[in-house]
Amino acid sequence: MEHTDLTRDLLEQVKKDDLAAEEFADYIEENFLIRAPGDLKSSVMKRCSQPDVKLPAEARKLSHRTRLLLYSLKVGTAVAVSVLLLALLPSSLPAGPDIRFSVPFYQKARQITDNLNRMSYELSNWEVYLYDEKKE
Repeated sequence: MEHTDLTRDLLEQVKKDDLAAEEFADYIEENFLIRAPGDLKSSVMKRCSQPDVKLPAEARKLSHRTRLLLYSLKVGTAVAVSVLLLALLPSSLPAGPDIRFSVPFYQKARQITDNLNRMSYELSNWEVYLYDEKKE
């Protein structure tokens, strides 16, 4: 199969016919592929061990540490806010006529808890999507 002139008709034929596609692939492999040098692997390995290539790799490790630090700060903040809310809430609702003073406080605490739950859910979803977008 001679492919000196690549026309649209020829490419359409290659697209439709498996035998023509195989012959075309063989032709491209024989005439147009560039062979890799014999010492390619050793030169790549040598280049990877040089300091100017290692520096960005180390910076990336630092980035992983920074991510861990940020995650730890998020969790620590959530724990601190939870403990603070537990300390501010009354141990039990009083019985009797004084309950009218506790109900607004209880409603406000419930509102704060709901908002914190919503924010926590949004943060966890944001973090999952952040790490799903780029695979490492």
